[in-house]
Amino acid sequence: MTTVFIAGSISISRLHEKVADRINKIVSSDFNVVVGDADGADTSIQECLQRYQARKVTVYCTGDSPRNNVAEWPVHRVVSKAKAGTRAYFTAKDLEMARHSDYGLMVWDCKSTGTLSNVIELLREKKKSVVFVNKNKDFVTVSDRDGLERLVTFMSDHARTKAEEKIGLTAKIANIAHEQFSLDIGANSELSASPVKDLEPSAPAEASPGQTESVKLRAALMTALKEHISRAHLSQSQAAKVF
Repeated sequence: MTTVFIAGSISISRLHEKVADRINKIVSSDFNVVVGDADGADTSIQECLQRYQARKVTVYCTGDSPRNNVAEWPVHRVVSKAKAGTRAYFTAKDLEMARHSDYGLMVWDCKSTGTLSNVIELLREKKKSVVFVNKNKDFVTVSDRDGLERLVTFMSDHARTKAEEKIGLTAKIANIAHEQFSLDIGANSELSASPVKDLEPSAPAEASPGQTESVKLRAALMTALKEHISRAHLSQSQAAKVF
């Protein structure tokens, strides 16, 4: 059964009708929902779920009891080793919700690093997010690095600076780029390792010399890049710049 992680910025206390409509569709589809217990958007999301009589909802909290649970839904308690009340303490439940969901619906004020971190964590888990950009009153789909880079263009210079200080945003984007390129290398390596005849349709025609040479060159390039990264002991961010 599909599970949706719904969350948003603490500064947002009223959901736009487009978000409410999307939540209604999720409930009507009988999907499971995981939601946090914070004030702001989390509480507004809970109230919206209650209004649509959602049953398959689990409230995640760090510690013994949730701060908000408007419909007394089942609670999933997350244990955190971080100091109580700190960013790391509350982030523990967000990381677990990202792991336990299939995709995310986020409501973002264009500055909250908590909501942005949720989008990034879902992306690292190879999961898509649909993000409602509150000041733009529209959705942005984030399923790869390009989507993430488009999303952060809505941030002001001040918000971007704060995000660098709090979560190291540029480094996180570079890591996403490296992870995605690594997957591409793996896929291309598997492709190039197969006999040329396996790359062709089942027609009797054989590969042309040009096609065969192209496959060989691609495989050689991928191998050389991987060897260069290994020999130079490049970090993820440095490797991303190579590509």
